[in-house]
Amino acid sequence: MGETQVKQKHPKGFYACCITFTFERLAFYGAKPLLLLFLITAVAEGGLGVERTDAAVMAANLTAYTYMAPLIGGVICDRWMGARYAIALGYIIMAVGYIVGYRAQGPGGVNAMIILVSIGTGFFKGNLNALIGRQYKSKELLDTAFSIQYSYVNVGAFFGSLLTGYLYLHLFKRGEVLGFRQCLLMAALWCVVGLVWFVLNWKNLQGQGIKPFKYLTDEKGNIIGSTVEDKGDAKKDEPLTPLERNRVLAIVLVSAFSMLFWLFYYQQDLALVIYMTDYVKMSIGSFAIPPSWITTTWNGLLCIALGGVMAAIWKKLAARPQGDMNMFKKVALSFLFVGLAFGIMVVCEFLRGVGADPSVKASVVFPFLFATVITVGEMCFSPLRNSFVSKYAPKKYVSLLMGVIAVSTFGANKLSPFVQAFIEKFDVFPVFVGIFALMLVFAALIWLANGKLNRLVEGKD
Repeated sequence: MGETQVKQKHPKGFYACCITFTFERLAFYGAKPLLLLFLITAVAEGGLGVERTDAAVMAANLTAYTYMAPLIGGVICDRWMGARYAIALGYIIMAVGYIVGYRAQGPGGVNAMIILVSIGTGFFKGNLNALIGRQYKSKELLDTAFSIQYSYVNVGAFFGSLLTGYLYLHLFKRGEVLGFRQCLLMAALWCVVGLVWFVLNWKNLQGQGIKPFKYLTDEKGNIIGSTVEDKGDAKKDEPLTPLERNRVLAIVLVSAFSMLFWLFYYQQDLALVIYMTDYVKMSIGSFAIPPSWITTTWNGLLCIALGGVMAAIWKKLAARPQGDMNMFKKVALSFLFVGLAFGIMVVCEFLRGVGADPSVKASVVFPFLFATVITVGEMCFSPLRNSFVSKYAPKKYVSLLMGVIAVSTFGANKLSPFVQAFIEKFDVFPVFVGIFALMLVFAALIWLANGKLNRLVEGKD
């Protein structure tokens, strides 16, 4: 019995990797929520004075490219470089990127920062996830492990945005000059701290990450086998069965829904931030509240709090005679909550006075309510996408279809600033009403079609 309990413990290296991820998220979410504000704020106030439409595209690129780059970084680690070295290199490149942003005097410097941070993330993110998986001899704990890791990620997002949100607006502010640059320098510092932490914990990684992932290694890092399929294995060349083809189609559909979901979800980083800047009294009493505390800090805190709650809800639903909701119903719920979030902003603008002058300010309570509801939508969907692929993807296409999910998020980020540019042509009230109505329509259509959609994955060959 005691031996079984020992086997079920998470390895030390797992927690070392989780904290490594936390430091990287401290840096990323310390910088990301400030980037749009840094770009659009006047030079005299510490910003770069970039036109809003251009700034929205640049800010969205930071997130978009950090979703694409890990696909390339994963190939490098699969074939040529040990993960521990790739992760360390990624940290160094990210730190240099944030320093370049700290020194930026215009859009060119910020674009250079985005490129460097994306390249660094490519070496870092996916390979750290893979390194975690390689430390488990038994795969039984992996679902639990990555659920725990999700909390560590959101701890970094919460504290990163919380700290820099206070620092740029209060501690680092000098007269009218806001402290954006010092916060980017702090992001570089977090990367250095994370690098030191990670290297000091190499001894806890059970010999993993020394060699490329195509090799299996023992606890001393010696090669004991290979993950490459036997060339004589005929199964890998067999065509997909009808059920497998349907499941691939289902994953592609979920990826398409994912892109639509994130396309409107990310408007909180663009349209909502701009709305808060112009039309919301961003203070409680005399204490100023940075927009990042609502879109990122509050979101991160809610993700931490809701992780266990949502898991308990799905578990309780699964215990019913009819079982848990299928994935497509959960997707419909996520669209519903995004719609309701924008419905809150419809009410907000209505109470402020539709089309009223920017001198008339709405209460900061409404953006907080918006962020709360949209985060519930996120938790209905985001943590479940990779699980869906793991369950239903044909084994020989798991990595490829995981990549399809990542590409959908990249697409949403690339398209979101163009949606914002389109939105800018209209008054805010019809925009909020339009997104509210559109999301409810999507939710209804997906819910009504869920039976047919679910048969794609639950059917028979």
